[in-house]
Amino acid sequence: MNRYLIIADDFTGANDTGVQMKRRGLPTTVIFAGHPVPAGEGSVVIDTESRGLTGPEAGAATAKSLEGVDLDGFKCVIKKVDSTLRGNVAEEILAADRAFGSELVIFAPALPALGRTTEGGVHMLKGVPICQTELARDPKKPVREDNLKRILEQVYDEPVTHVGLETIRSGNISLEGGRLFTFDATLDGDLRAVILAAKATGKRVLWVGTAAIADSLMELEKRTDPVLCAVASVSSVTREQVREAEKAGVTLIQVPIHELLAGREQPDRYEALTAESLLAGHDTVLLSSSSYDREQLALSEAEGKKKGMETSQVSEYVQALMGSMTVNILKKAPVSGLFLTGGDTAMGVLGTARADGSEILSEILVGIPMMKIVGGALNGTKVVTKAGAFGKEDAILFAIRKLKEA
Repeated sequence: MNRYLIIADDFTGANDTGVQMKRRGLPTTVIFAGHPVPAGEGSVVIDTESRGLTGPEAGAATAKSLEGVDLDGFKCVIKKVDSTLRGNVAEEILAADRAFGSELVIFAPALPALGRTTEGGVHMLKGVPICQTELARDPKKPVREDNLKRILEQVYDEPVTHVGLETIRSGNISLEGGRLFTFDATLDGDLRAVILAAKATGKRVLWVGTAAIADSLMELEKRTDPVLCAVASVSSVTREQVREAEKAGVTLIQVPIHELLAGREQPDRYEALTAESLLAGHDTVLLSSSSYDREQLALSEAEGKKKGMETSQVSEYVQALMGSMTVNILKKAPVSGLFLTGGDTAMGVLGTARADGSEILSEILVGIPMMKIVGGALNGTKVVTKAGAFGKEDAILFAIRKLKEA
């Protein structure tokens, strides 16, 4: 049984959570509350449209939306909440909990990719507690509480236990002594650690969170191969994109070009580190050191000059190096696709792989296409290419998500 049920309080939230299933090839339908939930195959998202109601009204609407639904017919039941805690979070969790008969309630509303994180039990937007942002002054439905434990304590008489980052990352999460647990999370990996601990209990779990908890559940149930990114652009735009990916937990493997030119390092060491990271399931960026720190560029040019190389020849060396390293890595580790930034980088990879060309599949962002490599050693591999100065800060993260889609 590979069906998921999601209960959301508005239409956009219903869709941004349901799409996590669709991304992995699972048929998913959004149903407005009051309409019959289809039986059989396929995941279902119920939209209660209850965000603007009063707390008691929202709780009642959530309960009514689940009347007659065979909750045992789903592998997972997820109560979707807004990533900035808008709406009637506590009342709707309680209603879903009662309808489902949960043995364990896991409340982890972080959405790290969009800067919604929880630390010390307080939910934040880009590092600022929600109640200190404009959301606390919303004229229609202001957010009054950003402490997860206190949110549940508004409607429950049972004990609520908060689990912090240090415990989550220690690998010693204990879910004993109660039913209700709230969690810190600043990375998707934190959410996956929480999910694994909850699943290990064997209990009937109500998952409460955002699209990120649905995505993490799916990733653990239906793993996708990681993405390899090869970056040699020295554009400041690309540098910011790399650092944004690093903040989100993507692994970086920096190749010190000047050390390789001097013969003090060998590329196979960095190929092995990258392949190891990919085999462990981590999205990984293989990048020239000057792509992360522009000051490294001068070191590479100086080392090249010692060998009688012009600046253009150093650039050609980097292009060929990144191409051969990428192809060698892909012989050792399977990937969902490739992200290549900088025209020289892309041609270095495709030239080394002896590709005939590419088939354009789509444009994932303005000026950033997804293609399929045609011919050569990487025939059929999905690839996203990006000019160095193109894209917003999240361009690499967005490309990784698109490359993983079924």
